[in-house]
Amino acid sequence: MISTPVFSAFINQAEVLKLNPKQQEFMLRYGKWMDDFIGVIRKKKAEPGNPEHKKAITVLSEKAEGFKPKLTEFLKDEPFALIYHASIDKMSKEIK
Repeated sequence: MISTPVFSAFINQAEVLKLNPKQQEFMLRYGKWMDDFIGVIRKKKAEPGNPEHKKAITVLSEKAEGFKPKLTEFLKDEPFALIYHASIDKMSKEIK
């Protein structure tokens, strides 16, 4: 079910399976976004002067805005909120 590297490395698949299908689908899309974001951050760290990385971060940040309505809705569900916050914590550690 969880095929993105961030989620497969950080999130217990059994926990994700507790989510409803719409939440699972959201987490898959969000996990893909996280993978992309981490990749761009790594590139930016390696080549801080490259303007393409700044553009990519801007595009990904705009894409993240599109997640907000569903995210706000899903965060009302405690199991979802716990999984989401765990993924954010682990992503933060990954990009430091």
